[in-house]
Amino acid sequence: MSSFGYPPVRAIGRGAAWYRGDCHVHSIHSDGELTPEELAVRARAAGLDFIATTEHNAPAAPGAWGHLAADDFLIVLGEEVTTRTGHWLALGLGPGDVVGWDHRPGDGRVDVCLEQVHRAGGLCVVAHPHAPYPSGDFALPLAGFDAVEVWNGLWASDRPWNADNEAALTAWGRSLAAGLRAGSWRPAVGNSDGIWKVRSAVLRPWSSPRS
Repeated sequence: MSSFGYPPVRAIGRGAAWYRGDCHVHSIHSDGELTPEELAVRARAAGLDFIATTEHNAPAAPGAWGHLAADDFLIVLGEEVTTRTGHWLALGLGPGDVVGWDHRPGDGRVDVCLEQVHRAGGLCVVAHPHAPYPSGDFALPLAGFDAVEVWNGLWASDRPWNADNEAALTAWGRSLAAGLRAGSWRPAVGNSDGIWKVRSAVLRPWSSPRS
């Protein structure tokens, strides 16, 4: 696929159908272990139809992903916005687009960032809201977010296995009941956060991502 047509604005695929994908993936361009090429090969082998690149506080590396996309394998550009008070996924960004991370509850800056993503036609997803490391517990207001990640890959931490996922799923279930009564609800997603990477409980979200 030429760089002119990347990223595509829609998937050709099979038309209206269920598609399998991972909306939270890291490569060696942030804290992942694999190259984009290796990730694409493994995603295809796992039967995925799409993945989203979500490096920490950085756009997708120029020239790293476009040649890997195809009619039957969509690559969505995104970013994991990594703040001091929680992480979230900005999905559907344009090449080179980056969303600011320096916001916190009550300062109003997150609303500007959410609007930036929505204006580009993208989605904003709360990421691992109870992740077991400093800044992992999501403290930003949920208004404006389109979905919540309720299941995530395993962490290296002293919390019980999958306790963060169980907490996220339980909280989403409670909000779903209230949302249905109110006539609106927030979908849930499950992602790997990079199945093939070393997960660390000491990530400093305000540090510069690796190049």
